[in-house]
Amino acid sequence: MRIESFWNEIDTKWGLLTADEVLKALNMPEGEIDLVAQLRESGQLLAVKRGGDYVFPGFQFVSGHVEPVVATLAALAAELSWAQDDLVVWLCSPSGYFGGDRPVEYLHHQDELVQKARNQATVEW
Repeated sequence: MRIESFWNEIDTKWGLLTADEVLKALNMPEGEIDLVAQLRESGQLLAVKRGGDYVFPGFQFVSGHVEPVVATLAALAAELSWAQDDLVVWLCSPSGYFGGDRPVEYLHHQDELVQKARNQATVEW
């Protein structure tokens, strides 16, 4: 199944972290799973459901913190009723908006990334 191999590729390249792994990535106290759920529910983390549980794409974690653009992307997805699964797929797929590069490679170009994500989510064919 093509979509399953795509998620496996994301897991291999960046990781699909469990809540416990997120705590470690953010240097938070062990066992504070509720904190991860609060971050997800408040739009501070991107999460996708896999096998009935939420997992968190590893690209959003750098040096003990969450990339600043993540909250903006999560808010954009919520505003436009764009499923986070679809946002993550877009971020991790080659894009014409970025000359064939993956948008995830542009996390430090917040304004450009957010504008192009908005364009992708609102494009009409």
